[in-house]
Amino acid sequence: MSDSESVSINLTALENLYGSQEYSVELSVTNISGKPISNLQVANTLSAGRELVLSDILNASNLNELEDKKRTLIKELESAVESAYGRHRRKNQKISEVIALSIVEAVDFYASIFSKRRFQATTPYWAEEAFKIDEWEDVERLEEEVISLVTDDSFLVKAYAINKGKLRRVLAKLEEEQVKAFSRGTSLPVGSTITFPFSFRAPHLLRQKSMDLSFKISYKVDDDAIHVRSKTTRTSFYPSGFAVPTGGMLGAVLGYAIKNTLISEKVLSMDWKIFSGSIILGLVISLIAARKPDSSQAITVEDFTGGLIIGALAGLYSTNILTKLEGLI
Repeated sequence: MSDSESVSINLTALENLYGSQEYSVELSVTNISGKPISNLQVANTLSAGRELVLSDILNASNLNELEDKKRTLIKELESAVESAYGRHRRKNQKISEVIALSIVEAVDFYASIFSKRRFQATTPYWAEEAFKIDEWEDVERLEEEVISLVTDDSFLVKAYAINKGKLRRVLAKLEEEQVKAFSRGTSLPVGSTITFPFSFRAPHLLRQKSMDLSFKISYKVDDDAIHVRSKTTRTSFYPSGFAVPTGGMLGAVLGYAIKNTLISEKVLSMDWKIFSGSIILGLVISLIAARKPDSSQAITVEDFTGGLIIGALAGLYSTNILTKLEGLI
């Protein structure tokens, strides 16, 4: 039987995805090889945005309880390592790093006003692979070189030690049953299906963009050879929730500036009341005209450029519009 016939892979993602928002992906693997599969692992190799920490609960049929417990404990140990590294890194940041991180967090906070998000400490991409536990030696080494750096949080250190002890006991039971070496993967009986959940936060987008999601699946069938498969899908993301209103406010400023410098007889005159009203007007109109899922509006604005145009029009005619609104009020 060829490698491609050993497993059946199905990748599903949500529809109507937007920038800056969280979205989930599920990858299902079915054993169709006719033989038990061992050391099954799924890794995200290309993502649209940043992967978030998930509870890592697997939906599976006939999944060995000890294998599931082992996998959960490994993820918990890896999370503790990331947390310890993040705390140590924040204590030793340079001024330039503090400024850069503050800018990133400010952008994230601004985006969160217009969309749901969940804060997660950032781990450098070059450190993510180093924090993964593939062998028992990794557990010991990460404890010595990373967890030991945490001196002000004894609970984190104790939690790591407790989970390490649990993992040791689980591995001992697995060795009694299977007499196999340590592996972070799971076993999949014949005909069984296992679903791996992933959660991501989409990147901040000012316009619609298509991006790829790619996953690597590795496993063993009945020999020591590692079989590798990959699954890729292309997904379209609509602009972030802040794209249109930001364009609307900036467009209103530009429209007001154009009106005052090119149209108005009073050169460089500034009416702060009208100026503030123009920005609010640009924001309100852009929010009303912003594209929404299953929208049936006659006029819709989809991205930053559209918001900029409609905001500029609001800024150009802000005096007339605000005067009429004031009369109505």
